[in-house]
Amino acid sequence: MIAKEYALAVDTVACVGCFSCEVACKQEHNLPVGPKWTAVLEDPIRVIEGKRQLRYTVTHCMHCHIPKCKDACPENAITRRADGVVLIDAKICNGCRMCMEACPFGVIQFDAANGLAHKCDLCVDRLDKGKQPACVAACMSHCIYAGDIADVMKQVGASRLLLWYKNS
Repeated sequence: MIAKEYALAVDTVACVGCFSCEVACKQEHNLPVGPKWTAVLEDPIRVIEGKRQLRYTVTHCMHCHIPKCKDACPENAITRRADGVVLIDAKICNGCRMCMEACPFGVIQFDAANGLAHKCDLCVDRLDKGKQPACVAACMSHCIYAGDIADVMKQVGASRLLLWYKNS
C-alpha cells in the first residue's frame, strides 16, 4: 500500500478574497502582526469572457516533492516527512536564510525577533489528529483542498496539480 502524501491546493477561480484562510492560519499558529504563512493577494482586474473580473492568489508553502529549501539548508533543519509535509526545526535553524533564497515560491519568512526562518507547516498538529489544516476548515468558499494528493488532484484538476508536483 502506498503511503498517504498530503497536498494543498487553492481553486483561485472560486476564491472570493475573504482572507479567512489567512486569519485562521495566524490564529492557529499564534503569529504576530506581519508574518503570514498563508497570504491572500489581489490580482489586477482583468477581462475574462467579456466581463471584468477580480481574482485572488493565495500563497502558501507548496510542500514540494523535492524541496529546494531542504537542499539549501546547511544545518539540515528542514525535513520532509514520509507524508510530504515539509518542516523547519526551530531548534536546528541557524537563521542563515539560504532556504528563503532557494524557495521557488518565496513563502519562507524570517522572524527577526528570534532570528529563525519559518513557514506553513500544513497545520501538522491538526493533520496528525485527523483534522484539516486551519485554512481549509475556515474557507467560506470551500476553494482550498487538502488531503491525499490523489484526492486533491481529483478535486482541483489533475493537469494543474501534476504540473506543480513534477516541477517542485
